[in-house]
Amino acid sequence: MAAASNKPGAVHYALIVFVMMSVILGITTYMFHREYSDRAAKITELEGKTGTQTTLIKKYDDEIQALKKKTGRNFEQVEDPANAANANTVIGAIVKDLADFGKDLAGTTYAETLQKLREALDAASTDAGSKTAAIATLQKEMNDQKTRLNAQIDTHRKAQEKAEADLRNLVASRDEKLNAKQTEIDRNKADINQLVGELAQEKEGREKQVKKLQEDLTQLETRIDILQDKNNVLSGVRFEQPDGLIVAVNNTSRTVVINLGEKDQLKPRMTFSIYPIDNRALGAELDELKSNVDESYKDGRINITERDDRKQVLSFTGMKGKIEVTRLLGPHSAEARIIEEDLYRPMVPGDVVYTPTWSPGLIERISIIGDIDLDGDGKSDREQFHQFLSVSGVVIDNEVDDAGERLPADGKITVQTKFLVLGNIPDRADIVNDSEKARVDKLISHLAELRKEARVNGVRIVKLNDFLAHVGFQAKRRMFRPGDDKPYSLNSGVLKPIVNEPLGDSASSRDVFRPRSVPQQVSSGATSKLFGGKGK
Repeated sequence: MAAASNKPGAVHYALIVFVMMSVILGITTYMFHREYSDRAAKITELEGKTGTQTTLIKKYDDEIQALKKKTGRNFEQVEDPANAANANTVIGAIVKDLADFGKDLAGTTYAETLQKLREALDAASTDAGSKTAAIATLQKEMNDQKTRLNAQIDTHRKAQEKAEADLRNLVASRDEKLNAKQTEIDRNKADINQLVGELAQEKEGREKQVKKLQEDLTQLETRIDILQDKNNVLSGVRFEQPDGLIVAVNNTSRTVVINLGEKDQLKPRMTFSIYPIDNRALGAELDELKSNVDESYKDGRINITERDDRKQVLSFTGMKGKIEVTRLLGPHSAEARIIEEDLYRPMVPGDVVYTPTWSPGLIERISIIGDIDLDGDGKSDREQFHQFLSVSGVVIDNEVDDAGERLPADGKITVQTKFLVLGNIPDRADIVNDSEKARVDKLISHLAELRKEARVNGVRIVKLNDFLAHVGFQAKRRMFRPGDDKPYSLNSGVLKPIVNEPLGDSASSRDVFRPRSVPQQVSSGATSKLFGGKGK
């Protein structure tokens, strides 16, 4: 039992723990107390420093407020770090003032700017002083000049008063003379007005008389043209004469021989129209030939009862065909190919050859106006027509080209001009294009001038188609069109069977391009009995 009581128990352990806790608590308390004492001293020190800073801050704020008030820029914010040019801050407003008021003299501070402005002001004051002195000098000189000018003005005023008095006297004298002249002028005006009235009446009468005479002249010219045409038709009188005769006809080679050659100045490729030897209307237009038959029928000089008979007489009076010279055989002999022929009136020896564009030893001259379309394709063939005339030895006195311009501009129809050839003049009413209307207007204007020149110089006016018919011209077509009855000029043609034998006509018939229902008949070469031949 004694041994058991000597061992430590729970009380002992609790006491030990209590003692240890007391020691630890005492140490901790001491440490916290000491730290608190240090912090309290530190706080007391900081509070002293804070009071000093607060005093300084208040002092600086008072100074800033005084500076704001002095600068006149009492904004709450002194500077905007994000925008130094903010005019709603003190610094921004100062920068703006320096730029606005300092201009070129603005510095980075008020002091610098004010110093520059002061220097500029002093310089300006010095300059103003010198200029004030100069102004005073000038003012003195001006006063001296005024004194001298006033003296001169007085002198001139006295001279002016004298001159005005002299002028009044002169004006009074002039007025008296002018009144006398005006009275004379008024009297002369009255006489002139009376004469003008009489002249106007005389002019009106003369104009009416001239207009009446012009109308009478126009009517007489028209009647003369009509009567001359009728006289030519009825009497058979023509300006043209046959150029030669057909002396031989070869129906096999479709060629003829004419009595014109080298000495007649004939050239290959010249064309002629063929007429019967008793033809009385050589070179006449078809309208004239028809008029001849109709007028003869009306006055009873020929007995024609049927219209077809009149047509037959008309056809027998006109052209029989056309030929083109292929080669010269001698001084007065040449070969020509038949390029067109009336099947009912074949060419025979003794028929006359004629062209208005050629005369042996002479140069024929013509004038041309209007559109030239030789093959009816709607395009101008003026160049081809020129080439044809050149081959025939024809000279163009003047012409109106496709643009409506007269070439040459001063060209005139003269007594040496043989024909005025009229091409197609489009109808202005059918034209929509303004430029084409202007061209047609030019053609119509030139046509009136050329007709007048032709009438004055006795030049015969012919239509292009009639002119081409008389000269034996035949347009060549290069393209076959089924159903068309015109001959076509092909590259291939008949061959010469014998050397130096005349070449036949190579113009193809349209029948070549279609099947034949019956065999083609071949001519015997003999002239029909209808025309005095020995054929069947």
